[in-house]
Amino acid sequence: MQKFEYRTPRYQVDLPVVLTLGSTSVSGRCSEISKEGMRVELHEPVALDTCGSVSISYKDLSLELPVCVMRSGAGHDGLKFIFASEKDRSLVDRLVALLAAATGQPGPVLVR
Repeated sequence: MQKFEYRTPRYQVDLPVVLTLGSTSVSGRCSEISKEGMRVELHEPVALDTCGSVSISYKDLSLELPVCVMRSGAGHDGLKFIFASEKDRSLVDRLVALLAAATGQPGPVLVR
């Protein structure tokens, strides 16, 4: 029997991103985002399992986060965030909450 894992909610967005892999930068658009990663449409193909960083900005929040390419396909690629610290994770949580609120979709709720 296969273990079922819950996936974090995804939110449809349309934001510019820049993916940096080594010395190469690829421009594109983020079409979906979650607390774990994002789906992007890139102007150039990227190799699966390649790691680098992604830059994304929304309103007053600009992030550059380490990522790995988890899916590579025709028109869409999947990037997984690699969190170096809890600060990075909380910044992504904040970004996702802002984007969810802007799209009218129920966003993540911070429980203390």
